[in-house]
Amino acid sequence: MNATPQPGDERPLRRDAERNRQRIIDAAREVFAAQGVSAGLNDIAHHAGVGVGTVYRRFPDKEVLVKVALQEHLASLVALIDEGLAAADPWDGFTHVVRRAVEMNVADRGLRDVAFSSGGGRRQVDAVRDGIVPGMGQLLRRAQQNGSARPDITVTDLIMLMLMLTEFAQRSAPVKPEAYRRYLDLAIGSLHTRPDGVATDLAVTVSTDEARAIAEGWSQRGR
Repeated sequence: MNATPQPGDERPLRRDAERNRQRIIDAAREVFAAQGVSAGLNDIAHHAGVGVGTVYRRFPDKEVLVKVALQEHLASLVALIDEGLAAADPWDGFTHVVRRAVEMNVADRGLRDVAFSSGGGRRQVDAVRDGIVPGMGQLLRRAQQNGSARPDITVTDLIMLMLMLTEFAQRSAPVKPEAYRRYLDLAIGSLHTRPDGVATDLAVTVSTDEARAIAEGWSQRGR
């Protein structure tokens, strides 16, 4: 005769379910960091050592998993911007954020994908992401208002520079992982106002919509 189920009998299953959920989240962070958010749930399930059905039971679609896996890293990026805005010297605050943001995005391709573009399974993180671009704008304006940053630089310029630097970092990593830092220094130097206060004319401008379209294509392109 079967024993009557006791209340405690289901607890190990619940603990197993929670362990699997955390394994999936940890695996998603690692896979997104290496491959970007274009990585599939099959890749994440394999990395977590579970079946893809288990992933779907815990997360109804990839958008939800992206939110859970990356929201903490996105929040760190927002906190970094707040830190820069609190700096006494506008140029120091601005360049500190640019440097750290590039470093963070080099280390985590998924963070780069959601920080600078939306859609394609990333609507869940838009509320956090949408605080990044205005924050970068505030940092830039502070540096421009005190005469330390070029007056003709826009936030879209910063986004494009970050995308280029992070892409270069990924391509050059097998040869020299720190090579991108040289070009980061050169890029930051190009943003500074010349000693005579005169900035050379830039050939073209990139609109916000154009920058978004470029970022979308970049982050969604198969690698």
